[in-house]
Amino acid sequence: MKILKIWAAVAVAFCAQAQAQNYLNYSVANAHSHNDYMQDVPFWEAYYAHFGSIETDVFLVKNQLWVAHTEKDLNPDRTLEKLYLDNISKQIKLNKGDIFPDGQKKKLQLLIDIKQDYEASLAALVSILKKYPEITGNPEIKIVITGDRPKPEYFKNYPEYLYFDGDLNQAYTSDQLKRVGMFSASFTDLVKWSGKGIPRDEEKERITKVVEKAHASQKPVRFYGAPDFTNAWVNLIDMGVDYINTDHIPDLKKFMNSIPKNFYKNTKDYIPYTPTYATDGIRKKVKNVILLIPDGTSLPQYYAAFTANKGKLNVFNMKATGLSKTNSYNAYITDSAPGSTAFATGIKTKNTFVGVGASGKALVQIPDIIAGQGMVSGLISTGDVTDATPADFYAHSDNRNSSASILKDFIASKTKILIGGPTSGLTPETEQKFKEAKIDVYRDLKSAGKISNRTVVIDPMASQRITNGRGNWLSDAFDLTLNNLKSNDKGFFMMVEASQTDGGGHSNNIEQLVTELLDFDAVVGKAMKFSDENKETLVIVLGDHETGGLTLLDGSLQEGWVLGNFSTNDHTAIPASVFAYGPNSGEFTGLFENAEIFHKILSAYGIQK
Repeated sequence: MKILKIWAAVAVAFCAQAQAQNYLNYSVANAHSHNDYMQDVPFWEAYYAHFGSIETDVFLVKNQLWVAHTEKDLNPDRTLEKLYLDNISKQIKLNKGDIFPDGQKKKLQLLIDIKQDYEASLAALVSILKKYPEITGNPEIKIVITGDRPKPEYFKNYPEYLYFDGDLNQAYTSDQLKRVGMFSASFTDLVKWSGKGIPRDEEKERITKVVEKAHASQKPVRFYGAPDFTNAWVNLIDMGVDYINTDHIPDLKKFMNSIPKNFYKNTKDYIPYTPTYATDGIRKKVKNVILLIPDGTSLPQYYAAFTANKGKLNVFNMKATGLSKTNSYNAYITDSAPGSTAFATGIKTKNTFVGVGASGKALVQIPDIIAGQGMVSGLISTGDVTDATPADFYAHSDNRNSSASILKDFIASKTKILIGGPTSGLTPETEQKFKEAKIDVYRDLKSAGKISNRTVVIDPMASQRITNGRGNWLSDAFDLTLNNLKSNDKGFFMMVEASQTDGGGHSNNIEQLVTELLDFDAVVGKAMKFSDENKETLVIVLGDHETGGLTLLDGSLQEGWVLGNFSTNDHTAIPASVFAYGPNSGEFTGLFENAEIFHKILSAYGIQK
């Protein structure tokens, strides 16, 4: 009876998770290895994936249970004992009573499909199991009989450690129901949905009714014959199906284990700025350009943030949209160094090259070009101040990792303000050279106060994630820089990089990605507001490349949650989305090379180069 109570509690938990409709309640414990014996490595692959359920088919041969899909596949070396019971017993002993080694008391269900003559087969099974008291007496192991099995009135004739697969069309007494381990149903008999897209309303209703009926009996449910790929798994989870059938153990393992990093629900949405569009798209020379770069971001990332903010995003209020081709001089897939070098100089260069051409020759960057017109520049990043993106606008190096020499290059640059996170490049020698060049160095944003001289702010808070307490640092850095630059009558250029959106892609962490992008989007709103007030400011938003190969599998614009999936932990060749607002924004539509951004910016200033 103790075993019955434990597994009844598990069933209640299954029901609760289904009602919650929450992906975070699903894990590999909900994974069912369908026809596991057909895997290249039976039992062990599903076991080491920590699957919660494993299925095997058995035939009675010479009073032994042989494992096979059909009679023609029978092999005396493939018995229930050799493939499953011996291995389960071994692991229980190895783990001192637990089936899994992590000490978390995880459960394992062994679903045994009796292919013929259940009476003789079950008699043989009971006889065999007498050799395995560590299995039959273990509350973490659940043996469920499916296939050819006794009628419910005969369940009581078998040991209590045996459970039976339930039939939802069968009526059970309360005592009989206690012996039902789970409910199974044929998916193809129920609906014709292929797993692609979403089920039709009437099909979803049929599936949901089966799930609800099983849960009303406080039992988990699975569907055999269900489609077996990512989109199908997403929909089955969404409908509360407890066990997800698969023949693709590594794929389902990866999907289930990635859910905590691939799912994000926003806890506090915000109302974007409402643009006036008064000067948006008009053709006129501008005094100011604000270039906003969310590193590693393209349309999937934006739409993930849009979904999390319940269908609202400042950047999506920009009417001028385009696509930037991101390939570098020597690679189909760029890194950040040549990506923003193209923006800063109008030249495609090699991967890892900062502010230099493919031959290594220094290129002239926007801050130096516009300084000749009396304009000033400021650069902001939520990463290292010598990271590739900000460095591309003030430094010249054939190695983006040469932090010390990159930071020294700021001295010769015409850029007035550089704000970002700590760098190993800030040596006592560099600080002395900054002092000699009359460049103020501050260790945090608040200390900078009102900027007057050329200034470098190296603030540890810049490199913190939003989820680690960075707060309004990026907005505050934007305000500090804007308040200084806008006082220059000739105009200014400002570049703001959200560095850690890229980190969210590299780490395949959708929470980091979305929270960083929403923080960045607040700055987009500030820039749009300034453009409306100033009437001579062009705002451009674009990523230097896409990171992570993000796809969006599910989400809710009403509830503010999103489920994604990443194909890589590196950059991809996906074009970057481009958005623009203010005078000359119409020049940023269509598909164009990333290097054209530079020429479009100078053209907006009325500068010919």
